[in-house]
Amino acid sequence: MVVYSPGRANLIGEHTDYNDGFVLPFAIKRYVKIEIEPSKKFKIFSHQLKKGIEFDTPTKTNSWADYVIGMVQKLREHGYEVKPFTMNIDSDLPMGAGLSSSAALEVGVGYAISQMMEFEIDREELAKIAHECEVDFVGVRCGIMDQYAVALSKENHALFIDTMTREYKYVPLRLDDTKLYLINSGVKHELGSSEYNKRRHECELALQALRKSSFREVTLEDIEKIQDPVLKKRALHVVTENERVLKTLSALEDDNLVLVGKYLYESHYSLKDNYEVSCEEIDFLIEKLREYSNVLGARIVGAGFGGSIIALVKGNFESIFEKISEAYRIKFGILPTLLNVDTSNGVFRAL
Repeated sequence: MVVYSPGRANLIGEHTDYNDGFVLPFAIKRYVKIEIEPSKKFKIFSHQLKKGIEFDTPTKTNSWADYVIGMVQKLREHGYEVKPFTMNIDSDLPMGAGLSSSAALEVGVGYAISQMMEFEIDREELAKIAHECEVDFVGVRCGIMDQYAVALSKENHALFIDTMTREYKYVPLRLDDTKLYLINSGVKHELGSSEYNKRRHECELALQALRKSSFREVTLEDIEKIQDPVLKKRALHVVTENERVLKTLSALEDDNLVLVGKYLYESHYSLKDNYEVSCEEIDFLIEKLREYSNVLGARIVGAGFGGSIIALVKGNFESIFEKISEAYRIKFGILPTLLNVDTSNGVFRAL
């Protein structure tokens, strides 16, 4: 049996998913491919890493295999009798580019197991189990966005998620003569994961300072009362980013892609100045993109400190990208890569 599990891009709503906020991701036509069949013991092989592992009982290894082992463990905790299997994993999702290859693997593994063993697991439950795997087993305190996007997405739509209530709805992406692109900067600064957890903690401290339990209760007037300048900036990003997601939602419903682009740029500058998760290389690319009027908007995506930019572009972009790419290479000695982003359905089984 073969299963394809998509990566995801996030149009807008960055660092809001673990703050009870709004997000607007969509799945992309880049996949983790999983082949599974029954076996006498658990055997996993990654074609990308050219590494394999065998085990009888699911125990943590602190390696890539934990995304698979953790799903076996979590499914069992939820009462599903997971029997041994052989699994081959391949992918055309670039790792470390902010496209959520980890959630694609978790959701894909869970879906492949449930299909092969005929478990009755709906997609929402599958996403929640995959999220538990990442948080409890792998140990990354992420929000629910990635797993929901991988499990629940629909082609030609974005997925609007209220991460506090976990309610979601499909939002048509009528792009017409505009296209979405991802630009991989080719850099990933090491402080990414440590700073991610630090930002989470700073958000918690900001709420404590305001004596609030959720950012959904926080207004711009409240933020002015925060004494600590760093905590004030973090809170300002979360509250204004939530507003930008809702404004983007309205702009998409009105087919106003120029306005969507404006909100993307605003999101980037908030991530740069208030949340402080951008970097020199990403900012250079953003400023170069701003020189071209047919680039409607762009922003850093993912945890930050490198990774990728999402750009909304009207008309031809390849020639513009060549010029920007050359300027970037001259300055940083790195060639960025361009990924044309097409929307995808959530995880599915090959027929």
